Parts: sequence; structure tokens; C-alpha cells
Amino acid sequence: MTTELLSFSFLLLLLLLLLLITPLFSTSFTMSGFTIQLIHKDSLLHPTTNLSTPHLTRLLAKASHSLSRSQALSSPSTILSPVIPHNADHLMKFSIGTPPVPVLAVMDTGSDLTWLRCLPCSDCLTRSVHLFNPFLSSTYQSLPPNSPKCKQFDPNTSPYTPTCSYKYCYGDGSFSSGFLSTETFTFESTKGEPISIPEITFGCGHNNSPSFDAELFGLAGLGGMSYSLISQLSPETGKRFSYCLSPFQDNTSTSFMSFGDKAKVTGKNVVSTPLVAKEDKTFYFVTLEGISVGGRMVDARGTGEGNMFIDSGTTVSLIDSEVFEKLGDLITEVVRLDWKMDAGNTFKCYETRRRELFPDITFHFAGGADVVLEPLNAFTEPSEDGLVCLAMQATNGTAIFGNMAQQNLHIGYDIVGRNVAFAATKCAELGKQL
Repeated sequence: MTTELLSFSFLLLLLLLLLLITPLFSTSFTMSGFTIQLIHKDSLLHPTTNLSTPHLTRLLAKASHSLSRSQALSSPSTILSPVIPHNADHLMKFSIGTPPVPVLAVMDTGSDLTWLRCLPCSDCLTRSVHLFNPFLSSTYQSLPPNSPKCKQFDPNTSPYTPTCSYKYCYGDGSFSSGFLSTETFTFESTKGEPISIPEITFGCGHNNSPSFDAELFGLAGLGGMSYSLISQLSPETGKRFSYCLSPFQDNTSTSFMSFGDKAKVTGKNVVSTPLVAKEDKTFYFVTLEGISVGGRMVDARGTGEGNMFIDSGTTVSLIDSEVFEKLGDLITEVVRLDWKMDAGNTFKCYETRRRELFPDITFHFAGGADVVLEPLNAFTEPSEDGLVCLAMQATNGTAIFGNMAQQNLHIGYDIVGRNVAFAATKCAELGKQL
């Protein structure tokens, strides 16, 4: 009897001990989520910042890349992302491997594959670049060609090859190629301990376009495909993420990105619109019903359901050409100034040095989601030529809600609930609270 009592007491003690230590080993972010910082290309924290170039000049350099992304959706390629990584705006900072190696990767909601430069690296022979050495990590594993994760990326992979190879192409002709592998990713949360997640699939890039910045390791794909980083984090985050982009001209503030429960967009001014399912599962499509200025609206419903996608990797917003022309006429009537093209014949501009005189522009999305763009979001800073330009362009391709329009908006993606939420927010202040 004494032995049975001792055994029972021991089991009870063991159970209590397990209950006490389980929270220590379970990932607390599964309940509350976590937040990381984002670094903008014009931030003083960015390794390639060059603020000596005028804002409009930098924007002109990105304009053609925005159009490339809009038009690339009509490409017949099955593995093609129209992002232009070496001109992208925001970087994610995380670590990879064991021991962890800090990396900077382009944040992009318009592509899926996460890839990093890896040793050996054929495009690194003539210059010094940042890269990951998989031979120094105890948790690195290359994927076999017959593995489910390899088939998930490319169902046509030959089972007779020794490894699961990949080649991922972009809209400007750049690419990354190498081997699909798994590694431990560690995220530096703004609050609390680092969060490590094992066996994340990524591309170990051994041959990449030289056009990618040498200071960057690669790209973090946050699109909707099953092998994207967001999809792979879904067991811990519920496939929910958000970000809030601080004004680009504020080069001392950081933006942020949240996952899981912390990604919920809350407050009285929150509006949401449904995500529209399409054959191309990478992009986050929504329906733009109209754009209004000064109480008058241009109808955009003629372009159909799911006529725009929200993209963190495109700077300038792209608007259907017919809608864009009518929008330009409305703005001209409100500001009572004649527009002229900039020197690059790219943007509609006005001769004034006061951006704050320009009107708010409201994007009306399906479901009653009226998103107000202040002059900060919709117009450029005054240029050296005394011009203020509309930071939007006409397109005959797919319309894009670009990241300049997203400044000081907390934008939350609920992939399971199939909606996107918006809330006007001072992102730099909100980031300090998360």
C-alpha cells in the first residue's frame, strides 16, 4: 500500500511538474503573436541608404518597375514573380541556422519563395557579398526531390536528381537558383525572447542575378502560395499578419510587421474588405469600386471583381488607365492648377511647393472599406523643379495598391478569414506599443 501511494504521489508530482514547465517550452507567440521591425530603403538603418538623391528622382527610378509588376501577371511562366528585388523598399531582419546568422531580406507580399544567397555562390566571385554558409549550421537540411515539400514547390521535379533544385524568375529578368532546403528561422521580437521556428523551407541560392544588392542576403516571400513564409508560419500564427509603414520621409523611424494575434487590426476606425480568390494565389486581390476626390467619385467597378492587389513591394500605385484619366481630371478641378508631366514624362505634376494644399483621395473597396489617402500617401514631396506629382500611374495591366499609399495605415491580412483590414494609424507610435 505504501509503495502504491508513493507511486501515485510520484505520478501526481510529475503531472504537476509537466503542467508547470510546459509553458516554458511552448511558444508563447501562438497565443499572443509577435512583432518585428522593418527597415525602409530611405532609413538611416538601411545599409544602402543614399539620401542625396532627390525624392522624385528615386521615385522615377522605381516607376518602370511598378509597371513591370502590373504587366507581369499576364506572363505564361508558372514560376514568375514580378517583384524587382534590388529596388524593393522594406527589409525584414531575422536570423537563420544554428548558431543563428543575422540576415536582411527584402519583404515582399507579391512573391512566395524565400531565398538567401548560400555558399558556394557563383555570382559572388567578383565582389564581396553577404551570404549564408549552410556547412556551419547543425540544422540545415537539403530537401530530397521526392519529398512532399519539393513536390509542393514544383510537382514536375524529377525523382532521379540528387537534390531538389529550383529556379525562381522575376519580372525584370533577374533570378535566383539553387537547392530547396530547410532551416531554423529565428525572429527578433520587439518584446520578449527571440522566436525560433524549425524546418522552414527556403531556397539556398547558389547562382543569383548580380543585380541584387550585395548587402542583402535575399528575399522573404509573403505571398499566398503554400510554400511562402506566411503559409509556413501558419501553425503558429493562424495565417494572419499585418504591417504598418511609417512615412518614408521620416528616416529615423522604423516600421513594423506583426504575426498571429498581434496582427489583429483594432480600433473604431477599422474598415475591411474581402480577399478575392483567383487562380494566381500569390497576390492579395481585392475589389476597388471607385476613387473619390472632393466628394465626387470615379466608378471603377467596370474593371471587375478582384481588380486590384495590395502589394508591399511596389512603390507607386497603378490605376486602370480609364479610371486614372478621370481621377486626374477631378484632382485638377479641385486644386485649380493645370497639370504638366515631369521631366521623365512619367507622373502628372503641378507647379507648387505645397503638398499640403492637395486633397485627400479616398479608395472605395468592396464591403464599405473606404480608405482615405492623405497628401502624404498620394503626392510626392515638392521637387527641386517646384513640382508636386501624383504618385500614381495608369496601367493597362492589373491595378496595384502600392506601398506609398500604405504609409501610416495599419493593414492586416487574415488569410483564413479571407479579408484585409485597414486603420489610419501613426505607425511609429503604434510600433512602440507592440
